[in-house]
Amino acid sequence: MEVVVFGRRALKTWPVFISVLAVLVLLLACAAPQIPAVPELPPETTPATPTSSGKYLTPNPAETHVPIYGGTLLHAINSPPRSLDAHQLVGYGPTVTLPVFNQLVMFDLSYKETVPETIIGDLAESWETSPDGLSITFKLRQGVRWHDGMPFTADDVVYSLDKMTDVNRSAIKDWFPAYSSTEKIDEYTVKVYLKYASAGFMLALAQGEAQIQSWRLAGTDHQSTAFAVGTGPFVLAEYLQGVHLKYQRNPDYWKKDEYGNQLPYLDCITLYIISNTAIHDALIARRLDMKGTVTGSAGMDTYNVLKNGAPELLWQRRDRYNGYPIYLNTKMPPLDDIRVRRALGLVLVEEDVIVGGCGDVMFGLTDAGIIHPAWGLPKEDVKKLMGWDKPYEERAAEAQRLMTEAGYPNGFKMTMLSSTGTTSNAALVFAEALRTKLKIDVEVISGIGTIELFKRVEENRYHSLSWDLTIMDPVQLANFFGTDGYANYSNYSNPELDKILENLDHILDPDQRREAIWQIDRILLTDLPALPTGLFPANIMPYYPHVKNLRFNYISYSNINRLEDVWIDESFRVK
Repeated sequence: MEVVVFGRRALKTWPVFISVLAVLVLLLACAAPQIPAVPELPPETTPATPTSSGKYLTPNPAETHVPIYGGTLLHAINSPPRSLDAHQLVGYGPTVTLPVFNQLVMFDLSYKETVPETIIGDLAESWETSPDGLSITFKLRQGVRWHDGMPFTADDVVYSLDKMTDVNRSAIKDWFPAYSSTEKIDEYTVKVYLKYASAGFMLALAQGEAQIQSWRLAGTDHQSTAFAVGTGPFVLAEYLQGVHLKYQRNPDYWKKDEYGNQLPYLDCITLYIISNTAIHDALIARRLDMKGTVTGSAGMDTYNVLKNGAPELLWQRRDRYNGYPIYLNTKMPPLDDIRVRRALGLVLVEEDVIVGGCGDVMFGLTDAGIIHPAWGLPKEDVKKLMGWDKPYEERAAEAQRLMTEAGYPNGFKMTMLSSTGTTSNAALVFAEALRTKLKIDVEVISGIGTIELFKRVEENRYHSLSWDLTIMDPVQLANFFGTDGYANYSNYSNPELDKILENLDHILDPDQRREAIWQIDRILLTDLPALPTGLFPANIMPYYPHVKNLRFNYISYSNINRLEDVWIDESFRVK
């Protein structure tokens, strides 16, 4: 029996309609196809044996409602992408291209973390790494076709990997330092050769920007819709610059859900390009189903506007890896003295800094170290290393003792540089704690522009800098805390840390890799070239109850942007 929900089909249908609806797909832009029925119960599977590091993974919420086919999802971005080629690393690039293109591998949205343990296949059906880690053989999915009807083969993978690692054709080349070449073994097998064993290679390959493109379209203008021919769940049907992008369901999409039903569930997607204010107005007026797949509310102002304007909205937290520590200039006295740096850390209260920066503690992560908790030490270890496991008054007294021991019982003059907005407000809160607890005469300088700010950094005219720390792999911490790091704002050097960072990418075993990252965190929280602040500003993502199966991980351009297994249930739409 066909199940009808507000005039649209759920997943149980009569096979007799298959051929009829297949014709309708060709005639109607947004007609839903006939799909095999969903079993009443999921098939039995043998649970995977997790690695010991797997116990630190955070599951995403599981959708409990039955998927439904049909409907058009409406959401928005606030600026147009400058390219439809995700390899060019432009803002919102993967948001508009992931519905069209697939990757070789991707991160499993069942979990929030994007770590080696959560990498699963996309166009790669399976892969095998050689014992020495210097080659990876990928078995590719067969029967996949590009939107223009041409078959997907190993030639496309060879072309895409060579392109995305070519500095002349790609802005993500630096993500793949270990890459050497790719060999076509047969039509559906490729072998990737690496310069050295690299865990980071697979992590980079799973990023949303690392999309597989057709070799036949080499040289096509990447700003034109002619470039947007993928293997993904949706076909880009219309792109009006600065207005919208419209996508239609790919009736020949190769991927199926866990019950064997063809994806995607949605018929169409419309992605509007409008200002943030217009996005909020449209969401409140129910002209959008969700704000978007990347940006939500990162502070109380936006959160209150949307929550008060549309109290029926649901919210889901999307944490991000990028944080905002306070870099301490270890070449500027008295911050060259670990006792002074330790004193500063003791009087810092992450909750206060988060509230100062974002308006509410829910937008940050308390008891977090310099490295995001997805990679870094457990909370109890962070608290112990920072001395935050003691009552605050004891911490303040210990900080004052350290300052006196270092020769600064009455404080010193301190210059704090900061970018504007979140970090500036947070710096002001911390500065007040330094004044009241340690008698430090703090001058907070922000709003002077990036050029002037980094001129002061170059000239060593600062004690601290509140700035971002954005990485997609802990290997990139070498940029910030390695002796020769280009963003070593702390002027910090530790040979032991340099060695661990240099070897980190070579560690393929997830458990050994996590332990190495934890050792990095221990060193950083012991030497304190930067202070952890808890400022890992979360995006709190708003959407209406009729949008189902939204899940977010810790990167902006995850495959949630593909929307292949998201659906609309009209029975939950607020009238």
